[in-house]
Amino acid sequence: MKPEESLDIIGRMISDTRRSVLEQSYVPFLTWGATTVAVALLVYLLKTVAGNENCYFYWFLIPVIGIPLTKMFSPRSKLIKTGISTSLRSIWWMLSVLLITFSVASFFFQINTLFFILLLLSIGSFVSGAVIGYPFLKYSSMPGFITCVIMCFITGTDQIPAFVAAIAVMMIVPGFKMRHDLKSL
Repeated sequence: MKPEESLDIIGRMISDTRRSVLEQSYVPFLTWGATTVAVALLVYLLKTVAGNENCYFYWFLIPVIGIPLTKMFSPRSKLIKTGISTSLRSIWWMLSVLLITFSVASFFFQINTLFFILLLLSIGSFVSGAVIGYPFLKYSSMPGFITCVIMCFITGTDQIPAFVAAIAVMMIVPGFKMRHDLKSL
């Protein structure tokens, strides 16, 4: 094998791995981001317009909708399983357990749930961008961190619009960009 052929094979392997990681990443960002925004807006409207005091239970629609959407829109092609994709899956599982824990705990204890959820999602987005070497994702998590600070000064239902804006910027926008960048690989 000539050195040029060896370099071509290595280059293709790197490109295929990057493509696989992006394919595995963009769908969850889009589906979970859009689901979170939709449910957050539903809760906000039910609380502010309809005065529904039980609207907070609708937050639990996020996993009920997010899981099937992610499965439905995930690529059907055989994806390359790498150390990076396995690590990211482990990180997001751990963050999911924490998200559920904070969500359930909020019914028993007075905590700033949206603050903690946004902080965990911001950390997850930043780490994902850093691990896959995708600076746009890494830096798009910054508005989430900034919004967390702002949410310390906003209370109750008034936090939801800031939460929605941060989720859109740090999950939906990068999800669309990843999908777009896949076409050029």
